Amino acid sequence: MVARVKALLFLLLFCWVCTAQAQQPLSQTIDFECLDCTPAEALIRLSRQTGINIVFSDRFFSECDRLNIQAKAVTFLSVLEKISSCAKVSFKADEGQVVFFRKPSKYTLSGYIQDAQTGERLMGASIKSLTEKGLGAVSNEFGFFSLKLEEGEQRITVSLIGYRNQTINFPLNGDRFSTIKLYANIALPEVVISTLSGDDSRQQSVESQYNLPLNEMRALPMPGGEADLLRTAALQSGVQTGVDGVGGLHVRGGNADQNLILLDDVPVYNPGHALGLFSIFNPATVSNARMWKGDFPARYGGRASSVVDVRTRDGDLQQYHTTASAGLFASSVAAEGPIVRNKSAFLIAGRITYLEPWIRFFSKRGNLITFSGDNAGYRFYDLNTKLNLVATERDRFFFSFYQGGDLFQNDFEQYYNDPDGLQTDSYKLNTDWGNQIAAFRWNRVLSKNLFLNSTLRYSRFTYQSQLGYNSTFLFANGKRSTLADYGLLYQTFIRDWSGKTDFSYYPDDQVTLRWGLSYTLHNFRPGAISVNFLQPGQSPIVIDSLANLLDNNERLGADEAEAYLDAEINPNKNWRIEAGLNASAFSIKNTNYRALLPRLRVQHGGAHGWSQWLGYHRSTQYLHQIGSFNINLPFELWVPSTRKVPPEQVWQLSAGFGWQRRGWGWQIEGYYKRFDRVLTFLTSNDALVTGGAEDASGWEDRITAGIGESRGVEFSIEKTSGKTTGSINYTLSKTTRQFPEINSGKTFPFRYDRTHDLKITVHQRINTWLDASAVWAFATGNPITLTGVKYTHRSPDSEIEREVLVFTEVNGYRLPDYHRLDLAFNAHFTTGRIRNNIQLGVYNVYNRYNPFYLYVDARSGIQGRAIQYTLLPVLPSFRYEVKF
Repeated sequence: MVARVKALLFLLLFCWVCTAQAQQPLSQTIDFECLDCTPAEALIRLSRQTGINIVFSDRFFSECDRLNIQAKAVTFLSVLEKISSCAKVSFKADEGQVVFFRKPSKYTLSGYIQDAQTGERLMGASIKSLTEKGLGAVSNEFGFFSLKLEEGEQRITVSLIGYRNQTINFPLNGDRFSTIKLYANIALPEVVISTLSGDDSRQQSVESQYNLPLNEMRALPMPGGEADLLRTAALQSGVQTGVDGVGGLHVRGGNADQNLILLDDVPVYNPGHALGLFSIFNPATVSNARMWKGDFPARYGGRASSVVDVRTRDGDLQQYHTTASAGLFASSVAAEGPIVRNKSAFLIAGRITYLEPWIRFFSKRGNLITFSGDNAGYRFYDLNTKLNLVATERDRFFFSFYQGGDLFQNDFEQYYNDPDGLQTDSYKLNTDWGNQIAAFRWNRVLSKNLFLNSTLRYSRFTYQSQLGYNSTFLFANGKRSTLADYGLLYQTFIRDWSGKTDFSYYPDDQVTLRWGLSYTLHNFRPGAISVNFLQPGQSPIVIDSLANLLDNNERLGADEAEAYLDAEINPNKNWRIEAGLNASAFSIKNTNYRALLPRLRVQHGGAHGWSQWLGYHRSTQYLHQIGSFNINLPFELWVPSTRKVPPEQVWQLSAGFGWQRRGWGWQIEGYYKRFDRVLTFLTSNDALVTGGAEDASGWEDRITAGIGESRGVEFSIEKTSGKTTGSINYTLSKTTRQFPEINSGKTFPFRYDRTHDLKITVHQRINTWLDASAVWAFATGNPITLTGVKYTHRSPDSEIEREVLVFTEVNGYRLPDYHRLDLAFNAHFTTGRIRNNIQLGVYNVYNRYNPFYLYVDARSGIQGRAIQYTLLPVLPSFRYEVKF
């Protein structure tokens, strides 16, 4: 045994000595002199002096000048480096000799990835060198890429989900700019997603986790058959909504206004129609959409919780196309085509709804959220326009425009029998709101690795609502008494003008730098007016005069500036670092706020598809949508930060790990999010109904700031290839709020806190023209506030008594659990030159009456009676779409 150990030690010592001898020629110290000699002559003299064989070619140094070298007590290595510094060569010690070899030149291959048939620039395409393993790039949101490669013949492969892989040979003898065209894979069914393998999968995994599945959006069963982007986003883990989507998106415990929702890089203040049942994004116009639930890059600022970045299609540069779609709730049409073939194109689309028949139908069903009376009406519309011009190979201009709005009106009366007479409550409501968005964009390739995007932006959001309420009591003797008579006016007006410039720089295949700046001029007119007509001197004329006063006087101007720097670093094929810094400033009424916000995400991708990541980000929000703890409605006013209303601040820490390979993937991620200075009204919107008339000048005093926390664990598993695909997304979380003036200063659950949230989606390809989709959702019931005490209220003349219920602990009661099942069949076939898509399905298959809210009836006895109301019962789903 001892002999074996000695033999092993001797062998290790021998190997170490051999290694040291191999390195010795480069580390020995020498004196060397060579005056007015060529590099070749110097190497020959150095070889003769040291006795070390040096292998080289005279051609390596053909362009070098003569040398003068005088060196004493320097290493052999330093002399070699000085002699060869004039040429693009390198060397290594090999078996007791030094071998020189030519260092290959590197050049940049840059350009655009675009659809071969439409000319649409393609985001997220993978460009990979087959010649140099491990080198690759991903096209940015405008289809641009830049990749540094060695001189010589390069074999490049380009891949993108939904397109055929393209392999091209490039003779690279200098910097080269090229437009690579990909052909759509028409044989790929809409609900089947192809996957990458090996290094490609690791390369794209970081980006693809943010891409919302647009193909899945069209296949999923939706209310009325209307495909919807934000409903698809709500199926992701960590994303909560109200019942049936009402209330907006609440990402990891954030408020709905804390989502930065962009349409062609322009912020959208109200992304929903019908209180959130539908989004403003017409599916016929959407090119791609990405979502960040946290750790979003520094180039996204202004909101505190998440980012949804939606880009519209550019329009076909070569052929004319029309798409028409009709569902149970809405219809749309889109047309596109070249203005000058391969030079300029247009896209125009419109969508309208016809919900009035459904409103009347549901009004006859019990315990549904309906509108009483026969005068209820509601409609919304969307209009999209986009123009693009290819000015040169390196310059491109875009103009995009969106306008959409909602209009709701309702007049109705309610009657209540009483032993002493009849009570009549009359309501009159008129409400309209909408967005207007425009952007003018210039893309330019400044150099082989520098890309410029400059945008002029305009965004406007308006909301106005008038509510009149009158309650009278008719006694048996014919006498009439007025119990209540008041009017309310809510108003929000926001108009933004802004400019934004972004640079993308690709110094090499391992580093991408992005930086930019923006400046925004905000104009606000928030308002809330209430008039109690029972008070002396008040009349319907007063509310009109106050509305005029509000329009003329309540104007707030603000300036917001922002600059950022993003760095994406790939030290090797397994590590990726995203680091950034966002700096912002906000000024209003001689009040200034500044913020410096770091962003960091580190990801490690190991062998066999494994990856781990850690992220941290801070964010600040200067604009706020202030409302009650009920549902997210347009009349929850948008207001800016002022001296009394501080900016909201949020920081989040997250970590996770996952696995993705061969069409399967899963991941687990935990997060902790802290909300500082989160804002709300001191009480519900009813606090605006006071004893007299007032304008909106005091809205700052009705707002209070508090804190919040959200923590949770998200689990996702998905199958993305084969005939059967789908995903399971589960979230375990807890979100709280705390305000000094609310709930006695005690912590209470957030309105959209759901302990358990589970979403399961399944897509089954039945044959080449038919597939089926199913969605099952389960969630813990939302917390709400119920009444705890009842007292008697007498009218001023003491003739009428009414029972009044007092609310106690905020969000102290939870509604029953929410769950539903949706099914749909999708057929795809061609008749002549027309492509047809038909969806037939059912929303809420087993007619689960999910509680939307509980109404406590004060007239139902001493204990009171809680009545549950439901928003959407079982609904058919139908959509017919044609493309030609």
